[in-house]
Amino acid sequence: MSLALLLEKYDVSTEEGLQKALNEIEKEECEVNEALSNVLSRACTLEGRLRTASQAYTKLGEVRSDAEVAAGMVDKTAMLAKDVSAKVRQLDLARSRVAECQRRVHDLIDLRVCSAGVETAIKAHDYETAAGHVARFLSMEPGSVAAARARGAPDPRQDMDAAAKTLRDHLVRKFEEAAKNEDDTAVERLFKLFPQIGRAEEGVDLFAKYLASQLETSVRRARGGAAAQGAAGAQAAHADALTRVLEAAAARVERLRAALPAAPPPALLPRALAALQPTNAPADRCVRARGACARSCWRRGRARARAAGGAGAGDALAAEPALHELALAHQRLHLYFTFLRRRPELMYKEDEAAKASCLEAIEKIISNCDLTRTAQDVLSQYLTLERFFLEESVNKALKMSTGAATSSLVDDVFFIARKVIRRGISTGSVDGLCAVLNEAGAALERCAAALRRRLAAPPAAPLPLPPPPRRAPPHPPHPPSRELDDQRALYLAHMNEAEAGAEWAERLAEEACAEAAALCGRGGARAKLRSCAGGLAGAAAAFRAARDTALAALRAALLPAVQDWADALVDPDTDTEEVEEEAGALPAALEALAEAARGAVPRAADALLAAVLADLLARADRALLRNSYDRHGGLLVERRCRRLAAWAGGGAPALRERARALVAAAALLALERAAHAPDALAPAAPLSPARVRAVLARRTDFKLEEIKRLKL
Repeated sequence: MSLALLLEKYDVSTEEGLQKALNEIEKEECEVNEALSNVLSRACTLEGRLRTASQAYTKLGEVRSDAEVAAGMVDKTAMLAKDVSAKVRQLDLARSRVAECQRRVHDLIDLRVCSAGVETAIKAHDYETAAGHVARFLSMEPGSVAAARARGAPDPRQDMDAAAKTLRDHLVRKFEEAAKNEDDTAVERLFKLFPQIGRAEEGVDLFAKYLASQLETSVRRARGGAAAQGAAGAQAAHADALTRVLEAAAARVERLRAALPAAPPPALLPRALAALQPTNAPADRCVRARGACARSCWRRGRARARAAGGAGAGDALAAEPALHELALAHQRLHLYFTFLRRRPELMYKEDEAAKASCLEAIEKIISNCDLTRTAQDVLSQYLTLERFFLEESVNKALKMSTGAATSSLVDDVFFIARKVIRRGISTGSVDGLCAVLNEAGAALERCAAALRRRLAAPPAAPLPLPPPPRRAPPHPPHPPSRELDDQRALYLAHMNEAEAGAEWAERLAEEACAEAAALCGRGGARAKLRSCAGGLAGAAAAFRAARDTALAALRAALLPAVQDWADALVDPDTDTEEVEEEAGALPAALEALAEAARGAVPRAADALLAAVLADLLARADRALLRNSYDRHGGLLVERRCRRLAAWAGGGAPALRERARALVAAAALLALERAAHAPDALAPAAPLSPARVRAVLARRTDFKLEEIKRLKL
């Protein structure tokens, strides 16, 4: 710091100011000395670096001269490489021209050889050699022929075209002769020659025509066998005939694919399939015959139902053979279409563009062929007949369960639904399975609605709840009756069925999705299947609604006894001889109800007991505020409530809380003095101050002024 700044900062006219300025100057002097010491300590290092730099500077001249020499050598090398590369390019150009000249010379030589060799091979019936000559001619570049014509030589293409046409005529004639004689070896040998002469499409047409004639023979044989089996009463005769037809068609398609050259043009296989598919049209008549049988069975069932005056009188079992045959027929058609769609994957494993083009053409052929319309007709007939079978079977199960002493309604309906769903899976159609799932869900909802109607009106005293000892009538209101016992057992069985039906509906949906996973090749089909299987959740909800209806009906049936027990629980009457027995009567009655409920309706027993106990506590709580008590009566009520709370201790938290509140209210009734109420209440007592005062007001020996003065 400068002297002027020190004079401005400190007052040097005083001794204190001078001392501060002196201290500041000494501090700066110490800092300067320390900086000088640091600089002097680095002096040796700086001298060493300067010495090293001076030595390196002396060598820069040598490095510069060496770099100039290297640069000159690089320039000379670059010029030399440039000259060499130019000469190499000239050599490459000359070599390519020589190679082109040699190729054209060879082509001209081959032209003369091919022109003469084709005629010689045809005369010798050596069609493979003739086809090889034509293939060699077709592979030549047009420039070779143009060069020959430019030198004035005759144009060899006319002779080769005439020879190729002659060879084509010979091949077609020989192919037709071999096809007429059904010589498969000769047919395939001649078919492989057509691509060599540039007639691949014509060869495919001839080969497909030959395979179609063989397939027509197989179709006629299958139709004759189906007619004979049908006359003999054999099951699935038409579906077996269709299977044989489709197997024969698949064998011809595979034979054609194997005969095609490796990686053929994408249009060849669809062209052959288009020629083969119309020959499968006679199979349509086989399937339509089975469809006529199915419709006849459906009409007979409907006629019997109308004649019987009910919807469930038709014999659905008569439709099962037709259903199995229709499902089998549709499955075979689905497998055949899948077989066709997988052929491009085997032919074009690496060329994705060719695979996609071929697959698109095959999809168009499948969508327009007669077999697709046949499959749609089969699926329509199957769904119509399956709906009839499901409706009639469910109606029959409902009718058989009416008035019966025991019930297996839900078991029967779910057995039918599972059978129908699995048969829908066997068709191989996701759309058909979705329709079957929707019908099965509707049938299950009908079953749940029938159960709900039957559970709405329970019989008298469906579950035993003994009355209070002092309120028991001298004679039971309902004398023992076997008919009444059967009604109670049937009602409780229906309740168990409603409880199990919800679980079975959800399990049935999971099973359907798991078993039909192989049918869902795309994400959209899987989402559609899950959506339709989720429709069974409506059936599960309907069964749960039936269960809730039964619970409400049981609560209503037990309500008179519950009301009696609620009144007895808070009864102020002190004329009781057996205090302990009277206090344990309600837990004993509830235990009897619990044992009966767990034995009759084990799945709904806990929910029923919780509902009954909630009703009992609520009614006892209201009845407590209607009675008047002395201390002895309050002690009895407290004893009863504590026994009940001990029995209900293992229940739901809400029930324990309500029982605890009732015990706290009973404890207030048992107090000796109203002033003891704050001490009697627990720190977290479930009673509000207003509730405490209302309970204390039921004591006849407590004064209202004392109750109002309590600090709660």
